[in-house]
Amino acid sequence: MAPTIGRIVLYHTTEKQRTDMKNSQNCNEALLLPAMVVAVWSPTTINLKVEKDGEGCLWVTSAMEGVEEGQWEWPRIETKPLI
Repeated sequence: MAPTIGRIVLYHTTEKQRTDMKNSQNCNEALLLPAMVVAVWSPTTINLKVEKDGEGCLWVTSAMEGVEEGQWEWPRIETKPLI
């Protein structure tokens, strides 16, 4: 699947981003946050607008696909029942 503008992906926050969110932006220090693709540089490198659990948003440029800090991945499909 190729990223396109407007799609939602999951962003793995960095330790510095989590510390900044906790200390100055009235947010929890989430490891994984939803993000909207705002620019596509290649099938694996994109710019993101990351939605925080609190005030404002986080802009990330040239994020690469993966599961490490500072990277993005596609959302997982949950197959478990809600109840």
